[in-house]
This record gives sequence, structure tokens and C-alpha cells, in this order.
Amino acid sequence: MQFPVHSKTIAELDYDSHTRLLRVLYKDGRVSSVPDVAPALVMKIVARVPVEKSSYLMQTAI
Repeated sequence: MQFPVHSKTIAELDYDSHTRLLRVLYKDGRVSSVPDVAPALVMKIVARVPVEKSSYLMQTAI
């Protein structure tokens, strides 16, 4: 699942629920990976993004 993020440094979060790998794509092109991330934690991270700034959350809310 990909979650666009509107922050000063992070452009997108990409989460693979099968491998439980969270990739963080930064606006400057860097990529960092965090292994073994629980799905509930990803939802908490995404929920902190205001609904109007996340197309995923906006679609979910509608």
C-alpha cells in the first residue's frame, strides 16, 4: 500500500503487508526501509496525516 505524505521531508510511505516492510521515500530521492513493522503501527503513522492532505485517508473517509 502506498500512502502519499505531505510533509517537508517525506514524499511517500510504501508498506508491504506480506513482508511487513515499510519504505520511506524522501523528497530528495533517498529511500529508507524499516523491517518488521506491524500493520497497526503503519495505520497510526498514516492517521497522523490530516485527512485533507492524504488522498488515501480522504478516500477511506468517503
